[in-house]
Amino acid sequence: MIKRLVVVALFLSSACGAVFAADQEARQTVSINSPNPKVDEVEGALFPKEISALKDECAQMEKIGLRCQSVIPKSSLDTIQITFARGSAILTEEGKGFLRSVGAALQRKAGVWKSLAIEGHTDATGSDAVNRRLSQNRADSVKSFLQAEFGLSNIETMGRSSEKLRDTDNPSGGLNRRVEFVPNW
Repeated sequence: MIKRLVVVALFLSSACGAVFAADQEARQTVSINSPNPKVDEVEGALFPKEISALKDECAQMEKIGLRCQSVIPKSSLDTIQITFARGSAILTEEGKGFLRSVGAALQRKAGVWKSLAIEGHTDATGSDAVNRRLSQNRADSVKSFLQAEFGLSNIETMGRSSEKLRDTDNPSGGLNRRVEFVPNW
């Protein structure tokens, strides 16, 4: 058993460590573009099986005193379904419907995630100061909804302004006015 874990440790440190070592903030982002996703679909996007398996393998190695060398990427859910009108942080009814699936998935996995970061984004119109504040307000409105509807806690928010445009061909397009969910688990 120990030999098997050592082999797995060596394999993971060489294979996975090399893949993820270049970017310490490596992130596996899944986009869901269905307006009413199933809770299972959201759960799979936030908590991918391959990352979960890698976390479990590292935990097994650490139990026997080995150090896991792999950098485990974060998972995130990006969606165009929670968009906002230009200059607004008010959730649409469609956005609230999508968030109900997100909230249910987070409740199901309550014992798995430690905290959740909600990143707000804007399009490229407007000044950086205005976009920073607006993107923060968008993330805060999503947080407020999840807390009110599902009683979720340990949620932090951050405004990303227009630094990570989703639609680079149309910097002022609505696809850029969105939120992204990054669980810490």
